[in-house]
Amino acid sequence: MLLEPNRLASYLASKICHDLVSPVGAASSALEFMQDSSAQDMREQAEQLLEQSTSRSLARLQFLRYAFGSMGMSHGNAELHEAKSIAEGYVASHKGEIEWNINNASLSFAQVRVMMNLIMLGLASLSRDGTIKVTMDQTDTLAIEVVATGRRARLGPDVRAALENKEPEDGWDPRTIQPYFTTMIIDELGGKFSFDVAEEEITFIASGL
Repeated sequence: MLLEPNRLASYLASKICHDLVSPVGAASSALEFMQDSSAQDMREQAEQLLEQSTSRSLARLQFLRYAFGSMGMSHGNAELHEAKSIAEGYVASHKGEIEWNINNASLSFAQVRVMMNLIMLGLASLSRDGTIKVTMDQTDTLAIEVVATGRRARLGPDVRAALENKEPEDGWDPRTIQPYFTTMIIDELGGKFSFDVAEEEITFIASGL
């Protein structure tokens, strides 16, 4: 294990804060405008900003609860329709789009957690709006493929290192800890992880789950 449990937990907590700081900060700014008596002409815009920011915060919290929290370690099968809806909300909160190619009747909570983390990898590889396509193939075991397509889609060397279970040259940070965590949870399920980089397209695969 590259990281002690306490350091891993600290970096994951930083990643969660990093994901939430933008919408929560926007909601705080909207409340300040609404309370400012000299800015009442902007009240309608502030109310819209508050509504949008609150929705984005909730979408991200629900997703992160699955990806990093105890929800992803629950026993039994997850509600697939709910999991897809949560993933769609998270991707939309980052201005992306998601497409599904899933014929599975059900997935375990652990498999859904892997799916959520692969989706996060896909989003992080997009520098602009793009598309995340999720495909699943169930034979004796489950394979999950996430393809991120968009202009200037790329993997930085630090993320590549984390995905290869190597410490990035500049050390760990909230951006690189999630790729490493993804490989950890796939390994815990006895699966294998791989990725492929093409022009404007990055593919992430978890197999043998």
